[in-house]
Amino acid sequence: MNSVKVCIVACCVLLAGINRIMNIKKCSKALYEAIRFINLTKNNIRFSSMDYDGLVESGKKEGFSFISFDGNISISDCVGEKLKNEFESFVRKIGTTDETGQMSICDEYIEQFKNYYNEYKKNEKGKINVVGALSAFCVVCILILGG
Repeated sequence: MNSVKVCIVACCVLLAGINRIMNIKKCSKALYEAIRFINLTKNNIRFSSMDYDGLVESGKKEGFSFISFDGNISISDCVGEKLKNEFESFVRKIGTTDETGQMSICDEYIEQFKNYYNEYKKNEKGKINVVGALSAFCVVCILILGG
């Protein structure tokens, strides 16, 4: 019976590590979606001269996983408070200027979010390696000590 409990605890630790790795990857996917949304907004303004409501409808049709269109347009909490506020700042600025001004706002935020994305991707692999190694180490220790 003791070995069954040890295996259950080891599986729980392993699953917790996998869950953490999936959360790390989820953030980079959310940042990538933010860049896609801003590019979509820019293209819709440039080629279709869409108003704010049209931009919202166009975004809804794209089926973004990490961007919500309920009431306000917002991004998932997994990106952190700073980036969430930055994305919401972009959304508030859209529709406040003429077409040229909106294009420059989009360009500015595309660059910012590309920098955030590249920085996160640079650190992501190291984080995943550390979490994976710690999870594997903990599982081995549990199996050896519980034995």
